[in-house]
Amino acid sequence: MSVQQLRAPPVVTGCVDAARESVTVAAAVPLSALDEGALSATLSGVSVLESQVAALKLQILAEADRRRVAEQTSDTGTDAWAAKLTSSTLGVMAGGIWLAKLLQNKYHATREAFAAGRIGEAQARVIVKAGEKLPAQVTDAQRALAETGLVDKAVMGMDARRLRHAARRMLEVINKEVADKHEADQLENEEDVAEQGTWLTLYDNGDGTFSGRFVVPELHGSLLRAYLERLSAPRRLSRNNAGQPVSDPTLSGEGATLNWSERLGAGFTELLEHLPTDGHGRVGATLMVHMSLADLLAGVASARIDTGTRISPREVRRLSCNAGIVPAVLNGKSEPLDVGRERRLHTKAQRRAKSIQHATCAAEGCERPFAWCDMHHPHAWSQGGVTNLANGIPLCGHHHRRAHDSRFTLKYLPSGEVRYRRRR
Repeated sequence: MSVQQLRAPPVVTGCVDAARESVTVAAAVPLSALDEGALSATLSGVSVLESQVAALKLQILAEADRRRVAEQTSDTGTDAWAAKLTSSTLGVMAGGIWLAKLLQNKYHATREAFAAGRIGEAQARVIVKAGEKLPAQVTDAQRALAETGLVDKAVMGMDARRLRHAARRMLEVINKEVADKHEADQLENEEDVAEQGTWLTLYDNGDGTFSGRFVVPELHGSLLRAYLERLSAPRRLSRNNAGQPVSDPTLSGEGATLNWSERLGAGFTELLEHLPTDGHGRVGATLMVHMSLADLLAGVASARIDTGTRISPREVRRLSCNAGIVPAVLNGKSEPLDVGRERRLHTKAQRRAKSIQHATCAAEGCERPFAWCDMHHPHAWSQGGVTNLANGIPLCGHHHRRAHDSRFTLKYLPSGEVRYRRRR
């Protein structure tokens, strides 16, 4: 009598099943039962587990590619075989196989740190990509030494973005001059590629908004982000010139009410209104505003600028403080009653004089720099106010809008600051 030996389940499969069951049990525990320390420890542990799982997945891909399992399943390649099993795409799986093979055969320090959960997949990709860009004259030993240096930085907490910048100088552990030349070569190549790959698209959504996407070189992207961060909403709580804490009532709620992308969007609109700028610039546009006399006096109808866009009277009043606005006031028969000139605008010399008095926005506690402020007329130009130093205060885009907002009143303080109060 022959005894048929039952085949035991593969050890790896059993471990994966046990891990899945453990995660299921952990997910069933109410997180409200964890204190802050346990919550932090759990998040860190899950992050390590996530890296270990990702590393194991890449090892499986490397082994499947080595065995050519796709030939047995009639798939076009390992990427297609893996995409089918993981509900992913060919592109994602192809990138995974590329990384998996290099980790398996070449970047051992990165593979070990990744498998132990000490670094994440994004960091591993940065290290491997950097290693593949090293000059041909770099030896295997030198590459391994440079790789170890980057792995150490990643383990110490350097995220993928900062690691990418550090990777440009990964050869510094070998020779500074070589690292300098390698970094310069990489930057030039990246700049050439970025210049060729720069593009922008804009779409009129037909509902008063535009949408768009763009790709710009790293230099210009970093400049744009720096500008937008400077132009993000003013601080909710700050201090006035006397050092006293103040609260900004023009921002609703207790604290920030806009998420990060919305704040950048608001900053972007303000940036566009101030291009081009020379440090003391105003809105970089000359617009013809078409508005009837009745509407101008009533202040209730929209106006059309020469681009075809319609804006509110409040926007007309706000822009008229700074933009090169040429009003074309019409009567009922569309006959011009008045075509104004840009005499309402404060001159560059006046702005420079004001910059001596104000380093920032005049709103109490606002730290927006003067260079990005509009010149607001306390005594409105449309109501007979003159354009001089006494009748001009710098306000950032946010506070300038609120100055033309009927929900708020402005009190001009002896310090030269402006205090906003919500109307009751």
